[in-house]
Amino acid sequence: MRKCTCLFATTLFTMAIAVTVFAGSEIPDLKGTWTLENQAVGHDKLTDVQPERHVDLKNGLAEPAFTLKIDRQDGFRFSGTKASGTRTEKVSGVIGFDNQTVYMVDDDGILLCKLVSPDKMEQIYLHITKHRSLAARGMLIRKR
Repeated sequence: MRKCTCLFATTLFTMAIAVTVFAGSEIPDLKGTWTLENQAVGHDKLTDVQPERHVDLKNGLAEPAFTLKIDRQDGFRFSGTKASGTRTEKVSGVIGFDNQTVYMVDDDGILLCKLVSPDKMEQIYLHITKHRSLAARGMLIRKR
């Protein structure tokens, strides 16, 4: 009887650990509208033609705001648009193997994100073009 009780307790303990480990293994649904406010630092490069930009830098600093709309998702792959008051770009992305990291590219930059809750992502943005280089940090918050 004692062996059965120990075996049963061990089985329950193992099942509890498995449920905890695999509970976060579901691919998150990212569809919806997300707002992004971030703080950026960057520099413009001297070129003859300056393209349309989301935001101008003031002393190398900016605090741009964007709307990210993810309207298509197929498993870990997704796409949508990123818009500011001046322009719109396409966005394509994937969810990492841990189902918490999120990687995106827009027309000229890379977004590295981490889901901290179902409706909130920490975000690092890296932008390098022949006209400008920029790095930014911010939060994406899904509108419900």
